[in-house]
Amino acid sequence: MPEHTADPLSLWDTQSPRLHLGTQRFTTSDEDLEFLARHGVTSMAVNRMPVDRDIGWDAQLLGSEREKAASYGVDLEMVALPIGSLNEAGGSIPAYMLGDFSAGEREIDVVQKMVRAAGEAGIASIKYYLCEMENQRTESHPPGRGNTRYSTFDLSKADAQTPRFDQPLTAEQNWERVTFFLERIIPVATEARVRMACHPCDPWLPPGFKGVDRILGGFDGFRQFIEICPSDYHGLNLCLGCMAESVKNPAQEVPQILRYFGERKKIHLIHFRNIFGGQCDFQEVWPDEGVMDMYVLMKTLRDVGYPHMVVPDHAPASDAPGSREQSFAYQFGYIRAMLQAVESVAGGS
Repeated sequence: MPEHTADPLSLWDTQSPRLHLGTQRFTTSDEDLEFLARHGVTSMAVNRMPVDRDIGWDAQLLGSEREKAASYGVDLEMVALPIGSLNEAGGSIPAYMLGDFSAGEREIDVVQKMVRAAGEAGIASIKYYLCEMENQRTESHPPGRGNTRYSTFDLSKADAQTPRFDQPLTAEQNWERVTFFLERIIPVATEARVRMACHPCDPWLPPGFKGVDRILGGFDGFRQFIEICPSDYHGLNLCLGCMAESVKNPAQEVPQILRYFGERKKIHLIHFRNIFGGQCDFQEVWPDEGVMDMYVLMKTLRDVGYPHMVVPDHAPASDAPGSREQSFAYQFGYIRAMLQAVESVAGGS
């Protein structure tokens, strides 16, 4: 049975999981698809598709893009909701996350159409986020190996006091807004047989940061989140970097978080990245040099039967010619080797 028509739970098999290498930072251009095929990438998410506010996505266009990717041996199995452009008044935060539910209904009507179009096109999953304010970062530390720039956050150097909004935003209000979205989208996704994968708000922040109580930055929030609108199609885009940024001991705590959600079959996409540091003080680094044992994380994914994409997320940058392509090629090779390593061990056990 093709993955996009299968019961989501039927894909999870601890004896023979189908976890595989994917990506989300490339397009369906011939050049990109050839690059992905050359580096052993078998699946992809596409972050940007043309959107019409009246019809959402064009299902026929989605289907043709999926067919084009397949001609290179790449399964277009996921697309991203254009969350940052839903607000008709401008700005990157949708009205429903700002508490304007009247305008939010119009935004969600477009999202419902996009979910149905993805299902019609045979695309298995959609990734998205439900964040009340922008990602937070501070100035980077001295460069890493080979003059690499690392995305950085240090709470002690952040402007935590300047309010983001005119009035404080409480956790209760945030949950009301998240629930507003889920109650209108998850039933449609279930009917369309499209898995919805929610990404954490990046990074985890202490309550009251800029007057906001962030709720979806770490384990506790996601544990509550998955209980809203129970459905096999309601789950997580679990970013291992974000999880590491939310705890004090990433090496010990992140595998436990991964196992918790994996055993409940609530993970629809994995971002496979590493960090230096931990809660409120971190740098995003190359996967082999951070504080987490990435083999342990990949083995945990296999042990719980995770069947979907494992993708590099952010890529450390430099000013070297071809830096982006070099960075992703390195990460693709790293993930593919990890996949082969856990399969080899499992096959010999």
